[in-house]
Amino acid sequence: METSRHDIAPGPQQSGERIELMLQKQLKARLDQFKDEVAQRPFFWVAIAFLAGLVSCTFPVRLLVFALLRLLSLLLGPAILLLGMLKISELFSESKGQPANAAPL
Repeated sequence: METSRHDIAPGPQQSGERIELMLQKQLKARLDQFKDEVAQRPFFWVAIAFLAGLVSCTFPVRLLVFALLRLLSLLLGPAILLLGMLKISELFSESKGQPANAAPL
């Protein structure tokens, strides 16, 4: 009785297809769950949609993205400074016998 290579171990394409099928099943299950929630509380979801539309009309996406980028740029400076201080403290805390670029054994 002969066994082929495909019977012994799944190839990369077969495992990829299995993962894709599993993801499709999960997506379908979550979509069905969301549909059930919308059917149970329709006014809640209408209110959420209304508020999302109101926010998107009141604050254009350009302004929201600009605000996020501004916040990110304000926080990035101190973060880089902190990382630099940590690196300098690492360099000074090493023993004097080892060179600065050598990894400990």
